[in-house]
Amino acid sequence: METGDDRSGLRCLVTGATGYIGGRLVPELLEAGHQVRCLARTPKKLRDLPWAKQVEVAQGDVTDPESLGAAMRDTDVAYYLVHALGTGTGFEETDR
Repeated sequence: METGDDRSGLRCLVTGATGYIGGRLVPELLEAGHQVRCLARTPKKLRDLPWAKQVEVAQGDVTDPESLGAAMRDTDVAYYLVHALGTGTGFEETDR
């Protein structure tokens, strides 16, 4: 991962980084010295966040196995902070 820093620590994937919890978790991970990759369907939603230049952004969707697998490659830990409540009925199955 290229973030411009010589950081050690864990390589972390965060899904849901634009949400309430994810948006607070990412700066904490960075402050602790971890490398962070954020998976986003719409990467431009991350660009104005104060920590945006300190993370790697992977475009993809948690419901797409190929993009999720690519985003998880070479990571030590993944934080799954998304939900499908807004997708209508059957969201429980989508979340599973």
